[in-house]
Amino acid sequence: MLSVALEAMCGNHKLFAHHFKTINHDWQPKSPLLDGTFMYPLFGAAGTDIDALVEYIYQSLVPYCLPREEVRRVTEKAYEDKDMNAFISLGDRARELFVRTSGAAKSGGEAGELVLYLILEALVKAPLLVSKMSLKTNSNMNVHGRDGVHVRFCSKLKALVLHLGEAKFHKELSKGVDEAIDSITQYLADRALRAREVSIIHTHMDLDGLDTDAKEHLKQMLNPYVVPRPPRNEIHTCLIGFDYPAYGKLAGPSSAEVEAAFREQYAKRASQIADQIREKACKRLPPPNNIQFFVMAFPNVELFRKTFAQKIGGGK
Repeated sequence: MLSVALEAMCGNHKLFAHHFKTINHDWQPKSPLLDGTFMYPLFGAAGTDIDALVEYIYQSLVPYCLPREEVRRVTEKAYEDKDMNAFISLGDRARELFVRTSGAAKSGGEAGELVLYLILEALVKAPLLVSKMSLKTNSNMNVHGRDGVHVRFCSKLKALVLHLGEAKFHKELSKGVDEAIDSITQYLADRALRAREVSIIHTHMDLDGLDTDAKEHLKQMLNPYVVPRPPRNEIHTCLIGFDYPAYGKLAGPSSAEVEAAFREQYAKRASQIADQIREKACKRLPPPNNIQFFVMAFPNVELFRKTFAQKIGGGK
């Protein structure tokens, strides 16, 4: 089945649930086309452990930045030649590519996109369809568009689902939501931009790991020149990172009790946040559009950015 084959392309994310926690909240009764998940980073002995979070997401640089075929080819040869330096070279190439294409060493700019990549693979079970980071090295290639394009097959709908990613990290939640909606609105209004995105997907699908039949099936379903076009759904998937002041107002004898108190407070705040996002989305986005929000509360977004920038080198 295509759904099983695509899910198998997702990386090994068994530690994801340790580093990212979720809060239950049902968005669906009020908005069938709007869904979301509330998240926060793991707690350590002294509160949220940003250092551990940065170490974890850093480990995903290679699969995020480099095409699967390149990673597979290099690792297979490394095992064959017993050359461990090849693994180091892969990591160095991914890091250099990330820094060179995003200016991330100075700003931590695309750390949010890396988190969104992990969420879509680990939670949604939708593997990365196009390695845009590797395409950005081609100066003749215009890859502007969504921050990430992931794909899964929905057995219930009997159709492909494309997740068009957008990551916005800001001190203020409302600003991040506004910028995400602005980006979606611009994308929907720009036919040339949408056409480029379709062309990039059609031309640069990263399908290494799928068997031949699954590859051909997927290519056919994503072929923009097939008439009639096979059924396909698009979900604009947004990650919003923001500063949540409640972190600094909690105290307790143990980290477990502090986290429990935080979860209780965050769950109450979730309804207000969902209403705020719903109002903005319904007012500014043309129906019908499927929107999915992952809302992540940080004690300090800027600290997360700076810590990640320092990890990849050059940040202060």
